[in-house]
Parts: sequence; C-alpha cells; structure tokens
Amino acid sequence: MYYINKIVGFLVSPIGGAIAGGVLAVVCARLGRKRLAKWIGGLTVAWLWLWMTPIMTWVVGVPLEREFLVDGRVPMVESFPEADVIVLLGGSMGIETNTSSYAEMATSADRVWQAARLYRAGKASKIIATGDYARDTTLPLLKEFGVGEEAVSFLDARTTEEEAKGMRGAFRRRGAETQSPQSGVKPKILLVTSAWHMKRARLMFEKYAPEIEVVCAPADFENMFMAEKTPLFKMLLPDPNVFMLNSVAFHEWVGIVGYTIFR
Repeated sequence: MYYINKIVGFLVSPIGGAIAGGVLAVVCARLGRKRLAKWIGGLTVAWLWLWMTPIMTWVVGVPLEREFLVDGRVPMVESFPEADVIVLLGGSMGIETNTSSYAEMATSADRVWQAARLYRAGKASKIIATGDYARDTTLPLLKEFGVGEEAVSFLDARTTEEEAKGMRGAFRRRGAETQSPQSGVKPKILLVTSAWHMKRARLMFEKYAPEIEVVCAPADFENMFMAEKTPLFKMLLPDPNVFMLNSVAFHEWVGIVGYTIFR
C-alpha cells in the first residue's frame, strides 16, 4: 500500500500530469492527430508554467499555513502550553551516508530546531522523533541544539498515517511515563512538523489517535515566506524552487481531500 500510494501520488502530481500530457501528445502525433497533439502539448506547457509561478503558491500553498499564524506572525514557542511530550515528525533530515561527520539537513530542518526550542523552553521533557533514520540523522542535530540524548526516543514510521498509529501505540506502552497523572485527562503532545504539512498531520492524528490531545506547533512556513517576498511583477514568471513548493502543496491537498472523502 505504501508504494501504491507513492505511485498514485506521483501520477496525480503536477509533474506526473505533465509527463502524461507529453506522452499523450506524442501518441496523438504518431497516430496522425497532429492538431490534437499540438493542443495537448500546448496545454501541457501551460500546466507546467502555471505550477512554476508564485501565484499558484498563493492558491495552494499559503492556505495550508495561514491558519497556524497568530496575528499574522509565526507563534513564539513561549506561547505554547506545556505537554507530556514533543512529537517531531520525520522528513526534515538527509539520509545518513557516512560521508559527513555532521548532521545533514533537508529543506524542512526547521522542524528539528523548533522541537529543540520547545524543549529548551521547558514545554516538555521528552522528544519523540519519527522516521526511518531519526537516530542517525535527527539526534545529532538535536544534540547540537542542546537537547540531551536521554531526552530523545524514536519511532520508526514511513508515512504520516504510520506516525499517528505509532504514537497511539507508544502512549499505550509508555503508560504513566507519558500520560497525564490526572484521571480522565488525555495525554497532550506538541506536534512539530512543517506548517504546510500540519493540516494533514492533524487530520491523521484525529483519525488514528483520537485519545491524544494534539497541540500544533508548526515550523517552516516556506509558502508564506516565498509568497510574501515575491514582487507582483514576478507572480507569473516561472521559478523551479516555486515549482517544488507548489508540488508539495498539491500533494498535501490530494491527501487532505482524499482523507476527507474516504474518512
């Protein structure tokens, strides 16, 4: 199912749609339907161009992040409540290749720094880091940010669904160590992930871990920053970095809509 989801996700992505359009245009040309091939080719180019523009960031990216702002600004860690544990979702670090002695950060590495900030602010005494390689990649960076190794535990998971299900099981196993001592009170987590991913992550936790109280503590407001720094005259100019952001946002909306329909 994991690989099927990945394949389907690619096929319905902007680049997947462009590849499908290109193949269809070639097939039509081979069959002698040259006029149709030109129309399909032109639409494919327009499709790609549109997804490379900042105006699409305002359409698909900014709405993912806007609700997590407070008075139009990224919330400070001091504004978050104390919780039983900080849950740091994976996907922010490069895979360990033994080519460097230092932690290799991906574009979403602000997640790790956010978790460290919350920990150092005393919002929780434990961090659970998810992902296949969290012990080898996330932990070294957390240690550089002043988090003690004894405060970090790990959860192997490849998808957001697996992370939510895994956290539900982790709370059941950890029992009194992580749950609130007050009878009838849900265990509370500070959920740390990129702002553009938070909406879908919250949906997954609501579905698969309803007994956990989730407080969203997002980092990495990439779409907001990209959209706001782009001048008006560049809104329809293509940019490969913008294309990457828009493709990720499109993937998030596909997951959100799919979850909402089939929940």
